[in-house]
Amino acid sequence: MIKPRLLRLAVVSASVAQIYLSYKIPQLLNKAGLRHDTPQQVSKRHRRNATTLYNLAARLQGLMIKPCQFLSSRADLVPDEYIEVLSRLQDKVPPRPYKEVRRAVRRELGGWPEQLYAAFDPRPIAAASLAQVHRARMHDGRDVAVKVQYPGIDRVARTDLANMMLLARMLSRIERPFDFTPIVRELERMVPLELDFENEGRNAETVARNLSHRSEFIVPKIVWERTSRRVLTMDFIEGFKITDVAAMRAAGIDPLYVAQLLTEAYCEQLLINGFFHADPHPGNLIVQPGPKIALIDFGLSKRFPTPFRRAFVELTRAIILKDDAATVQAFKDLGFRAKRDDPQTLIALGDAFLGRAVRENKVYADQEMVAEINAMLTRTLKANPVVNVPSDIVLVGRVTGLLAGIAKTLGSKVNLLDTMMPYVAMRSMTADGREAILASMTQEERAAVGAAD
Repeated sequence: MIKPRLLRLAVVSASVAQIYLSYKIPQLLNKAGLRHDTPQQVSKRHRRNATTLYNLAARLQGLMIKPCQFLSSRADLVPDEYIEVLSRLQDKVPPRPYKEVRRAVRRELGGWPEQLYAAFDPRPIAAASLAQVHRARMHDGRDVAVKVQYPGIDRVARTDLANMMLLARMLSRIERPFDFTPIVRELERMVPLELDFENEGRNAETVARNLSHRSEFIVPKIVWERTSRRVLTMDFIEGFKITDVAAMRAAGIDPLYVAQLLTEAYCEQLLINGFFHADPHPGNLIVQPGPKIALIDFGLSKRFPTPFRRAFVELTRAIILKDDAATVQAFKDLGFRAKRDDPQTLIALGDAFLGRAVRENKVYADQEMVAEINAMLTRTLKANPVVNVPSDIVLVGRVTGLLAGIAKTLGSKVNLLDTMMPYVAMRSMTADGREAILASMTQEERAAVGAAD
């Protein structure tokens, strides 16, 4: 009998190989002058491959859904056909039967949903990679969302992570510029935390506390008496999906202002707090009149270690101010290492990471810009490969990528320089900046680093 891991690996590998070859073969034929696809043929290929990915994720579920969610959120880079097909996986994964949900709730909370809640809708309002969400009502009248983890998903997640690492290593050998192993390593660290809903509840409370001075940002309150490691109960949040531009406009909400608020929310989290909601795909961001933005689903959240967050702020400052020497030093302080100690390699990384976007004031990248950056990086990294990428930066790349995709959908006109500079200045390594850092740290962190800091 074929083991589940090998079966899942075979199915995924076959689909990935099919998609890879469907692009690689025409590319080689085009270079040889033997073929030239029409726009209609390219569009048809995109839609066929997007459908293949959707069917793969819907069939296997588990962590296979996450890469598709990421692609569906990159409206700035991914062809429209992928966005249209894969966006259904942001919160509409085929759900599990209600009988499984009932048993899971009883096992975790000690009672049936109909006993623990005044009302519990058996139809899920959202379903994703690790859990699905049901609307319910507490006995005191509060409307709540109940997130229930799929039974056995922890075993499936371990299997998928092992398969992802194997495929990432194979791809890095075939296409050397594409090394996704640091991303998989970060997933290996983060997924066990995502499966702990009590940890997610604490993450939500941390972000809520950090953003409490901004009334434009909402975080649902956790109902701890109905929460365990595999069931999470929180306030129910009404509103519009952040990419539903038509609905927002109909409600009198300006998408451009929503884009500005979203940028500020993540400047605050990344540059000031050093603790951030790391999964801002459209299914996890809800817009209310005001406008206000509600952040939900905090399973994937990240706290920067103190030295890292200092170096990250310094890197941002150095890139914005075009200070090449400081950029190189900040990259080194973060833990980046190239094969040869050539500063031009790290300067090129800084330009790709943020410099080009700030210089041209592009909140999201167009295809021409991406092509130029990729060509530049390929040349640079071929001459001097980066041999160490700090894992803490991986989620930052995911977050900025997802935000860029949403910015494209919203038609963002955010001025990056004007928006980011106040946050960078607030975090500069002055005495006041040091006090701001200490104020954002937990009591345990202050005790651990206070003397050395």
